[in-house]
Amino acid sequence: MLLTGITFSQINTGYELKSDDKAGLNLDPLKLKGSENKQYSNSVKLYQKPTKKIYFVPGGKIGMFFLQGDYTGHQLIAIEAFGKYVGDGFWAEISIPFRFKTSPAFTDIGVDVNVMYPFLGSKNKSEVDPFVGGGLGLHFIGRDRDDPEKTSVAARGGLGLNLIAGAVFFRNYDFNIVVELKYFNYLREFDDLRYQGIGLNIGATFPR
Repeated sequence: MLLTGITFSQINTGYELKSDDKAGLNLDPLKLKGSENKQYSNSVKLYQKPTKKIYFVPGGKIGMFFLQGDYTGHQLIAIEAFGKYVGDGFWAEISIPFRFKTSPAFTDIGVDVNVMYPFLGSKNKSEVDPFVGGGLGLHFIGRDRDDPEKTSVAARGGLGLNLIAGAVFFRNYDFNIVVELKYFNYLREFDDLRYQGIGLNIGATFPR
């Protein structure tokens, strides 16, 4: 009877140790493995860069503005800072264009709001995105008077109209290049002359 009890106790104890040992070998690694998978999943989500369809990004442009009509033959240097709001199927620009030349002096500074539409739409999968657009702006222009005896500068503010066509390059990247042809018409006469012209600009947006 004693032998039987000892044997049973040893067998029972061996079973418990074996069971504990199995739990230590099998269950803990499974738990650890699950924890590692969870941490790995969280790290992937943390460093994954989201793709946004709607965003705001700043940029700048530089180019030449060629006067037409009453000011034929004059060219102005054009510099423009802008903020670009990209929506679903369009984008809008709030820009501050500055055009100028010397001898005789002529300056134009304004605040424009333009809306652009990529005419290829969502079907376009390439890196080039052609667009058309237009908008209005408030412009202040000034120039030296033609009369050599008058040294004062004529200045006036008023609305201007923009008509724009161009293309965006590297459209699927954070850094975009834009080339545009812009027609501008000052919607009032300036010293009985019509101020209008065509600008050719190249610009870029900063990485977002």
